[in-house]
Amino acid sequence: MNAEKYFSAEEKERIRQAVAAAEQRTSGEIVPMIVAACRPYAEIELGGLAAGLAVGTLAALFLHDPWGPVQTQLSLPLTGGLLGYILCRVPAIKRRLIPNARIGEAVHLRSLAAFTAHGLHYTRAHTGILIFASLFEHRVEVLADRGINEKVQPGTWDEVVRILTSGLKSNNGCEAFCRAIERCGDILATHFPRQPDDRDELRDELVTEK
Repeated sequence: MNAEKYFSAEEKERIRQAVAAAEQRTSGEIVPMIVAACRPYAEIELGGLAAGLAVGTLAALFLHDPWGPVQTQLSLPLTGGLLGYILCRVPAIKRRLIPNARIGEAVHLRSLAAFTAHGLHYTRAHTGILIFASLFEHRVEVLADRGINEKVQPGTWDEVVRILTSGLKSNNGCEAFCRAIERCGDILATHFPRQPDDRDELRDELVTEK
């Protein structure tokens, strides 16, 4: 999965324009972001390798031919291990083997790291908001700085998460990002209307990372 190539140049420009339009109505700063995956989860491939080796070894013992060549007996564990490793690299299979709690933790930690790395906590009134999506995990998270959280009700961003999750699931990610950004703008404009001295503190472009 390549987050950089997930959207075309035209789609990225649409998302940038959606951020700029939303921020015309509010002093809040909106940063949309999409990543390929939050963690490599290498233990899944290693588990597939181990399981494949075990199955291959059992098959070799069950089908053991004392008159057969040694190479044939060794090939079964090696083939099983390779097959297990390859299967566990298929995203649809790999994702199902990862506990939901681990996926949730990985997405939350990655979004927190992104929030800090891209300076959302440095805005003048602490009104930065991150709209974060991960392609591999199929998860969306919205993080708002403390200035926003002090005024909005718990669960305010659930609607934004649903909008973006639904759009990505139906392969309509660009439109979904634009709608999610617009909705964030609506909410922020209510509590943080744009001030005469407001300035754009963060870039409006979609952030993409591995």
